[in-house]
Amino acid sequence: MRANAKRLLNAVPVLRIPLILLRRMWRDRGAWGAMLADYRATRREAAFFRQAEVHPNSRTLTVFVLDDDMIYALKQLAFVSQGLRLRGWTVQVVLRSRAMLVGVAYFRAFGIGHFVFLDDMRLTGEERAHCQAIAKQLLDQPLSLQLVKSWQFEGCWIGPQIISTLSRIRFEGMADFSDPQAHLRLKEMLAPCLEHVLSARKLVRAHPADLALTIEANYAAFGPLVDMAIAEGTPVVQMIQPWKDDAMIFRRLTAPTRREHPSSVAQETLDHVAHHPWTSAEEQALNQLFADRYGGRWYLQARNQQNTRSYSIDDLVNRFSLDRAKPVAVVFSQVLWDANLFYGDDIFEDYGQWFVETVRAACANTAVNWLVKIHPANVWKRSYENITHEYAETALIRREIGELPPHVKLISAYDDISTLSLFEVIDFGVTVRGTSGMELVCFGKHCVTAGTGRYSGLGFTLDCADRQQYFDRLANLQNLPPMTPQAVLRAKWHAYTSFLLRPWQMLSARAEFVYLKSGHHPLDHKLALTVSSLSELEENGDLSAWADWAEGVQTDYIAPYTAVQEKAAA
Repeated sequence: MRANAKRLLNAVPVLRIPLILLRRMWRDRGAWGAMLADYRATRREAAFFRQAEVHPNSRTLTVFVLDDDMIYALKQLAFVSQGLRLRGWTVQVVLRSRAMLVGVAYFRAFGIGHFVFLDDMRLTGEERAHCQAIAKQLLDQPLSLQLVKSWQFEGCWIGPQIISTLSRIRFEGMADFSDPQAHLRLKEMLAPCLEHVLSARKLVRAHPADLALTIEANYAAFGPLVDMAIAEGTPVVQMIQPWKDDAMIFRRLTAPTRREHPSSVAQETLDHVAHHPWTSAEEQALNQLFADRYGGRWYLQARNQQNTRSYSIDDLVNRFSLDRAKPVAVVFSQVLWDANLFYGDDIFEDYGQWFVETVRAACANTAVNWLVKIHPANVWKRSYENITHEYAETALIRREIGELPPHVKLISAYDDISTLSLFEVIDFGVTVRGTSGMELVCFGKHCVTAGTGRYSGLGFTLDCADRQQYFDRLANLQNLPPMTPQAVLRAKWHAYTSFLLRPWQMLSARAEFVYLKSGHHPLDHKLALTVSSLSELEENGDLSAWADWAEGVQTDYIAPYTAVQEKAAA
């Protein structure tokens, strides 16, 4: 009976749509009323977009959406797309299937009605058999994380996408492919991932575009679409929301920039900005930025720093029984299971191995007071994902190291120590490529990194070419000479560019956030328009600024330097 039903659904795919909708309605049954109210409000707010007279040109923007369970993301993409749509660009929206009726409805509310469905890109039996054969070939060998990470298929670097997706499923710091459960999950994922690559290639070839727009550019769902678009000569703009509630960051992904972090500052961008003189105005703006980031001004950053307070060096010494005669170093850990394998090169297998080996090196260097800081984002991310088991970091310490010596102390993710106060009073920092590395150096404190990333090689961090150099630096941290004034200034210009120039100020829409103690809701993030006419939109100029950049060739969106200066002075 079940086999017959499955054959029927495969033969007549349209029958799947009501089944998918029924399942989603049951899953989100408590939220449908709120979603309907939000949709109606969105249609009212966006009416002027639907009524706008648009003169079409020959250019096309593809928007990679896939799933429609994040209404906030739907509205972000639909809103930003207007910058090009109003200039005559055709906007085509990629959704996973025709069952994504919520996504269709929201984009139609903004006057966008051209949709492409990934599930329509059917593979032949021969293509599926090819994917199965390649999957078997890849799995029939001794697996290691680095081997899996190196996997490519049809020009798509699938290894990091698979590992990161698997890591988020398991919420662990290390992916051990000798573990039967991990191997089984990998086996289940691999052939469908390969098929997805072929479907993605069919889609971008069947629906060519001049530019693509996406929020997520990696993981097993989006990575192949982005890779295939770039392979076909279509640049992809990745849009992310930084720590600011009222801003976005845009970066153009091309073959040379594909593996760079979207928040990166290109070398040419930094060189251009840093030729200006550093004055008291820039110093004041940067100091205010740090105060705002860690002072609770923005919800998106404040959730990483809940209920914190400033700690002096005396506070740290008394609380952790530190030796006043020794310098203080902080290991700024990443979120271990939120594996970020897409940007730069790592000198360790993954974040889990880096964490264990770094804590082990700290234990060996008794000339330094070591504080190991678990990333505070763990708190809200674990709550969002309904994770209740032991922290990956403490599990790794218990299993791989055991009891920590007196000179190494752990700072929990929910501790009340303000990270800003650590920057001010500690002597050294250690990270892989975390944001702390680009902030700490602005205070004249050395930061040792264990991988390339968005700020490596720019002249203000101690980047390590291999593990031996990394371990040597940790063993002799206390002997490092102070940072040079030139390096500190370079760090400040980089932070100024990254934090003050790279964000695109959102004026014509407003974001709202609802803090949930656990889990998530389709409307825990909201976006509302703050304009009701094209004239107001034009007066604000935010979408025009984004569209000017999108139609150009620059890698980074940056705000005009003089405009930021004037705003800071005001």
